[in-house]
Amino acid sequence: MVGGFWLNQDGLPKQYGTDKARPELSGEYLVYGETRVIEQLIPLVPYTTSGGVQVPAPPTSFSGSSTPIAAGIQSLDEIIPLQIDPVTTVSGGVLNFTTNQLFFEQVEVDTIIGATGGTSISVGLAAAVPGSPSGTYVQVTPNAGTQLINGLLIANIATTGQKTTWNLPGATGIQSGAVANNTIAGGGSWLGTVPLVTNAITPLPSKAYVSTIATGAFTNGLIKLRLRYTVYGAIAR
Repeated sequence: MVGGFWLNQDGLPKQYGTDKARPELSGEYLVYGETRVIEQLIPLVPYTTSGGVQVPAPPTSFSGSSTPIAAGIQSLDEIIPLQIDPVTTVSGGVLNFTTNQLFFEQVEVDTIIGATGGTSISVGLAAAVPGSPSGTYVQVTPNAGTQLINGLLIANIATTGQKTTWNLPGATGIQSGAVANNTIAGGGSWLGTVPLVTNAITPLPSKAYVSTIATGAFTNGLIKLRLRYTVYGAIAR
């Protein structure tokens, strides 16, 4: 049986044949309160279970006109909301929320199998855009390709058990066992401040997939990405 993929005119992914048997790598897990938690495995080399259909390794560049993996998307199961309403700011000393607001609290990376061979990875967000005869994927802007992780070096995912946590962009990561904490590079651009989406698309995309782009050719490695986020403000009922 053959397999294939089509992003239809409405921007909805359609898998058929053996492609439907591709393992899923992400999920949103039960937590109480306002915080939501999304976890996704990111294999740095092809991944399969019981010798079945493979999840390909992340690409080294982004292309939105063919398959999900060419856009760095290894999982179609979980989507992340985007900020499409103006970000609320203080006016006259008062925060007056009239729309939903989005806050990325934290990104964690757990090293399950140590990485070898590559240089770094970045993790951003990619949205599906309707089109004819097929839809396409685009990197969400601003900060394309780096919203969640920005240049995480192989040295920080090379040893099984390494865990790094970021709450702010840049070299702010805390790593268990590191000599100097709060200095691990890789903090995503949207941590702590989620801006209004700026893609030149009407209507603005309201959700996106996790998109991983590698630098260098990895020969081994499996990590888990964990995103904690909150929606607050004027929640629609």
